[in-house]
Amino acid sequence: MPILLTPLLVLACLQGIMEFLPISSEGQLLLIAVGIFGIDSDIAFSIAIWLHLGTAIAVVFFYRRDIFNPIFYKIPLLGIKANSDREQPEKLFGPLFRFIAIGTIGTVIVALPLYLLVRELIPRLMGEVVSLFVGVLLIVTGAILYFQRKTSGIRLLNEISLTEAFLLGIVQGFAVLPGISRSGMTLTWLLLRGVEDDEALRLSFLIGVPASLGVVSLDFILGEVFWAPILVLVLITLVALLVGTATLVVLRYTALRAPFWAFCFTIGLLVVILEVTAVIGLVTIIP
Repeated sequence: MPILLTPLLVLACLQGIMEFLPISSEGQLLLIAVGIFGIDSDIAFSIAIWLHLGTAIAVVFFYRRDIFNPIFYKIPLLGIKANSDREQPEKLFGPLFRFIAIGTIGTVIVALPLYLLVRELIPRLMGEVVSLFVGVLLIVTGAILYFQRKTSGIRLLNEISLTEAFLLGIVQGFAVLPGISRSGMTLTWLLLRGVEDDEALRLSFLIGVPASLGVVSLDFILGEVFWAPILVLVLITLVALLVGTATLVVLRYTALRAPFWAFCFTIGLLVVILEVTAVIGLVTIIP
């Protein structure tokens, strides 16, 4: 049965908001798509994956100076050369590039096998079981966020080692599990390592771009994106991009002061209670 455009637009708007909040956009979208819109869990997972393309582009646009300035600094414009040959490659492949590259390696090591496992299991599970799994993971996310709520630091990018970047990538890799918040996990790790709040926010979003683009590409290669026409895919991607950019602007001024741990924990607990009841009900009526 074809998926209506309205649910997809709603999910795209929600992705643009929730991707940058430590509440697991993937898990929330899976719950909403399955529980409210009645979309099959495997297709719902593909929708949640695809919409990450829009928010990844939003991050690239929002932090375009961090990403593209070193590139254009490297290329002489109108015959004007940069300061020195030694300075150019250091600026192009500087701390931010190394941080993201090493972190992405760690993410791939963990996320790839977990993605294949989730992709294999989700079509075989009842929607209620998938939702129950998501609820449990949301409770875990809420607990993690609770323990870092009063943590703050002063460290900046230049003070983060490559080993720490690699470990951060490993932490991020577990966010491929629906219900585990990517931004929540990475923000928690950075804050616990004493990274300054705004810097932790910036690095958390930037390191997520290769991960999001990678998992979308993998879904595309495996043929998991043919649940909607190409024009619909472009439209919902654009919606996620625009809403995501607006969310980033708001977060720049609020710096994530809201108690998202309570939101995750409450939603997760509510889902667990509801879905355990639903699963028990299904088991009792099955002969």
